[in-house]
Amino acid sequence: MQQEQITQLIRDEYAFFLRERSGWSLTAGPQDLELVAHALRVLLHARTAPDFLADYLALVDCQNTDGGWSPFSAEQESTVWVSAFCSLMLIRGNRMLGHERLTQSVRRAIDYFLATQHPDGRWVDPRWADLDTTSHPVSFFNVVMALGEPYRRPDIQRAWEQGVRFIIDHQSSDGGWYDNEFHPSGVEITAHLIQDALIADLVIENRVRGIRDACAKGAAKLYELQAADGSWDDENVDHTMDCTRSLMVVTRVLGDDHGREIITRGLQWIINVKNPQGWGDFPGMESNLERTCDGLDTLLKYQAYCSTDPLAVVRFWGYVP
Repeated sequence: MQQEQITQLIRDEYAFFLRERSGWSLTAGPQDLELVAHALRVLLHARTAPDFLADYLALVDCQNTDGGWSPFSAEQESTVWVSAFCSLMLIRGNRMLGHERLTQSVRRAIDYFLATQHPDGRWVDPRWADLDTTSHPVSFFNVVMALGEPYRRPDIQRAWEQGVRFIIDHQSSDGGWYDNEFHPSGVEITAHLIQDALIADLVIENRVRGIRDACAKGAAKLYELQAADGSWDDENVDHTMDCTRSLMVVTRVLGDDHGREIITRGLQWIINVKNPQGWGDFPGMESNLERTCDGLDTLLKYQAYCSTDPLAVVRFWGYVP
């Protein structure tokens, strides 16, 4: 796969993404905040966040009084998964923006996650499986620690470790994680947990025993579950993008060169099923903005994965400065 092809695809899809700004920007009106977070991630990885300060401040404006966010910007009841995604985008965006309102927003979010963790280490969200829900505050705390945020650090470390242990304790013997209601195949949840919750500890603090083995077993399960055409989960575009991105960071940190072939096959399938502009949820379906953001993010991360800098792709998760 030629890097020139990847670069041109990124240019074309990013131009399309900007033309659709009214569909994802809070400056244009109320939005689905999961989509907003996906869009802000594209801006981060395209290194254009400084041009969109108003979008980051608009996300602060719809933060709830408890420090969390609602799935839709016009609602008032905070939920964990979208709150973690929003918080991640703010703390990472603030590395480039350096804005005091973003700093204070991140600290209110820290309070929210510390207040909502359950005694066994999990976080709960009615829209997501408990394991998947838990991985996102853990991911946020990974970045909080990696970037040296001092606010309530001892409390964060305790909560982070409890969350990580909850996830490791629920890994199946075959290396995957499963939830009969939300993730029966184990594909998406396994991809999420190893990249969002676990792998970061190997480059940040290496505090919890068993993480390397858990990530290696999870990656091996994803290898096993990839179809011959390069896709995962019955040609699910979202889950194939999740797996491809997950294996980029996990195999890079583990030093697992076997992952390169799997990753390249997944990326080629993603490119092959792309619509003239954007992606749909399955091949042949109409493009939607969330999947298009995921596609752009996957291409940008692959570009970093192919860099001569071994940490370039890890930076795309925020786990190293």
